[in-house]
This record gives sequence, structure tokens and C-alpha cells, in this order.
Amino acid sequence: MRKIYLLDDEDCTPCEEVKKELEEEIKSGKVEVLQVTSEEALQLLQKAGATDQVEFPSALVEDDKGVRLCQIYRTKDLTLSKCGEEIIAIREPEEETPATPPTETPLP
Repeated sequence: MRKIYLLDDEDCTPCEEVKKELEEEIKSGKVEVLQVTSEEALQLLQKAGATDQVEFPSALVEDDKGVRLCQIYRTKDLTLSKCGEEIIAIREPEEETPATPPTETPLP
């Protein structure tokens, strides 16, 4: 199972913005917020082979491929993490349901 950790730091405006955007994902447990200086974050960074040079906002992704330090990219409706060549969607826009259901036209 994949676990996504959002790295947070004091006085990090982009971190606050991402946390606001990911409020639902954080509440549901899909995303966990870690202070970058916490013991758990430091251990995960070490597993990821990341140096102490972390850019914000960043995420750590832990899954069957191990632990990876990932960059976060955001738009109004979307939050993605880029882990090397892999892109992982953290927050996606909800699929809109049509206001009127499609009607079937009988074949002649």
C-alpha cells in the first residue's frame, strides 16, 4: 500500500497552501503531514537517500518501490507528486456527472 507524507516546515507558505488543498486527503489518512525535522521524517529521508537539501513543498512516497523524495506540482484542481519518472496523483478533480443522464435512442 502506498503512503504519502507531506513534508512541512515552519514559515513555509507553499506548505500551508498545499495542506489547505489536501485537507480532505489528510483527514482521510491518504496523506500524512510530517515536520521535516521530526524523527520519522529524518528516518524516511535517510531511507530515500535524500540529502538534507529538501525543497518545499515536497513529499515522501513509501510503497513497494521503497521510499522516494518527490516534488509536488499543483494546479487549481490537481496535486501531483513527481518521483523520478513516475507521476502520482495525490488530488484529482472529481468527475462531473452530467446534469441529465444520456438517453438511449432506439435503433430503427
